[in-house]
Amino acid sequence: MWGFGGDRRRLAMSVSLVALLSACAVKPEPLQPADLARQAAEDRQAMFATEPAPAAPLTMADAIARALKYNLDKRAKMMEEALALGQTDLDKFELLPHVAAQAGYAGRNVPYIARSTDVVTGLPSNANPTVSQDRDRRVGDLSISWNILDFGVSYYTAHQDADRALIAGERRRKTVNILVQEVRYAFWRAAAYQVLKPSVERAVTEAREALETSRTVEQENLKAPAEALRYQKTLLETLRQLTSIEEELSTAQIQLAALINLPPGSEITLAVPDQMPTPQVTMPIEKMEEVAFLNNPDLHEQAYLARIAVDDTRKAILRILPGISLSASGRYDSNSYLVDKRWYETGAMMSWNLINLVSAPAQIDFAETNEEVAQARRLALRMAVLAQVHLAERQFHNAESQYHQAGDLWVVDSKLAKLSKDRASNDAQGVLERVWNDTSAITSHLRLFQTYAQVQDAYAKILSTLGEDVIPPETTNGDLSSLSQAISSRLENGDGHKPDPAAAGPQTDQDAGKEDGRGVGDRSVDYLEHLYRAYLRPLFSAVSDTSRGAA
Repeated sequence: MWGFGGDRRRLAMSVSLVALLSACAVKPEPLQPADLARQAAEDRQAMFATEPAPAAPLTMADAIARALKYNLDKRAKMMEEALALGQTDLDKFELLPHVAAQAGYAGRNVPYIARSTDVVTGLPSNANPTVSQDRDRRVGDLSISWNILDFGVSYYTAHQDADRALIAGERRRKTVNILVQEVRYAFWRAAAYQVLKPSVERAVTEAREALETSRTVEQENLKAPAEALRYQKTLLETLRQLTSIEEELSTAQIQLAALINLPPGSEITLAVPDQMPTPQVTMPIEKMEEVAFLNNPDLHEQAYLARIAVDDTRKAILRILPGISLSASGRYDSNSYLVDKRWYETGAMMSWNLINLVSAPAQIDFAETNEEVAQARRLALRMAVLAQVHLAERQFHNAESQYHQAGDLWVVDSKLAKLSKDRASNDAQGVLERVWNDTSAITSHLRLFQTYAQVQDAYAKILSTLGEDVIPPETTNGDLSSLSQAISSRLENGDGHKPDPAAAGPQTDQDAGKEDGRGVGDRSVDYLEHLYRAYLRPLFSAVSDTSRGAA
């Protein structure tokens, strides 16, 4: 009977254990089509929820303003910058002492009874057991502690996170510059679509009508077959050329809509100016190099990364030092056997991880190598930026030359098309000549817009390489109308501006020996670093060599 009962208990425990384990098991749950569809609908609504449709034809300034205001990539970069700035605010709290408050209840099912032993004889005392603690107690304490070593490490971590926030700002600047460059190019491609679409459709219709007429003439043997086929071949080649132009123009508005965050397929009306002057680049190439070295966001980012690497070295040096902890607390215990139920405690403790004596040289060497890598990357990036300046300047002048040549060709083709229309000949040869000249004029006009878009793209690339912002970053927080007006004024007055050395970002190699103003804490660690290199490092190396020999 007892055995049967024991088996039942073991069976019940086994079943309970299996049920518990089954309940704790995590089963993969793939997303259902209905969930995906709902999420897609919500995301689509959120993508275009806050963007008003353009109420008037868009100028290039309007298009740039809408891109800066609503483009999703730019929004993401702004949120990353805000997140990095939020981390710097959190780092301030890491510099404060740790403050902890505790309160609770402690209870026992039996009294806290203790016996004592005679220290002379080593035998249990003959006295009765004693009670020195209540069975039920209320306890609480409020304590504050501060580790000086942790404070130093947190101090440099805060510096690093501040530099990372600045890096996020530079990446946002780069995103804005690239976005403006893409909008300039897409705007003029879309302008070509808007201007040339009616002419292309008219020429395609006329060419197809002429092709159908020619096929009818061929079937009725009104012309020699070879002549009719040559005529059709010319028309088909013209149609192929017109179709290629249509395909080239068909994607322009889609690309522009994506940049200014309008739904794909939206019909965008542009305010295309009558004149298309080329931007003026009068800055000497030597001055461009200087401005790029001062303002380029990639160089700023790499300089901040170099500062982060220096702080890593300082943190590594701090970690090999002994840690000193200071603490103070106020405590409460309701135990009735205590004479004083409330009391204060203070303490100081020093701890030192002796393993760091062996690993310190390797840690410092790694941090110093990281500094050297950061410096090598900075020099390589400077060379790349230098090449980008020269390439952007050369591409601009090449595009400008191509634009002027395309303009001359368009003037000639337009005159030929006008002459063929003025003759108003409706015979087959006259229609063919008119369609051919119209197609040539359309192609030349398209080439004119294409080369002008390339001029705008090359000019924007120069500004991006030089680190010239089309508008101050803080201005993008205004409303769309004021933002568009500010950009329009900037475009009319010229995009470039003189570099401000005071806003040139982090220090460069030439500034490394100057006072950086980062506070007494930095100079203290510089002194510790000097002590380490002069005295402690040889000692640590000797300890490390001894440990290797013993191993």
